[in-house]
Amino acid sequence: MAETKEDLRVQHEGEKTQANENKIKARNEFTVADVSAALEAYIGTSQEDTAVKIALTSHTPKVEGFVITIEVDNDFLLTKVMDLHPYLLSFLSKKLSNGFITLNAQVYVEPEDGQDKKRLFTAKDKFEHFVSINPAVGELKALFGLEIE
Repeated sequence: MAETKEDLRVQHEGEKTQANENKIKARNEFTVADVSAALEAYIGTSQEDTAVKIALTSHTPKVEGFVITIEVDNDFLLTKVMDLHPYLLSFLSKKLSNGFITLNAQVYVEPEDGQDKKRLFTAKDKFEHFVSINPAVGELKALFGLEIE
């Protein structure tokens, strides 16, 4: 019985050593461009669905020290990204040669610039917005007698 306990202890210590060897101990610096390239590499090598691929590339990741924040458009995509969090963190750690990375995911929030953002849904709204940017478009509409549907 003592031999069995000793064998288990040795085996358990061997597993700990192997796990520690698999961890990346480097603290290499990285930039936003490095993270974006690593995410592109992950997308190229993984079998993730299209929603996840879009979620990982739709917004530029934020990098503050060793903290990477990925922003997604909605809660559904946030859930998808959080499901693959351990795999993505492991991939980024290896690709960026940094074992001290912290990976966060959050829903993207548009920055507030003090103005109420108006959504342009109808063709008329879009045309009026375009005319406010370039008044010559309104003159061309009148000149050719065009109508907006």
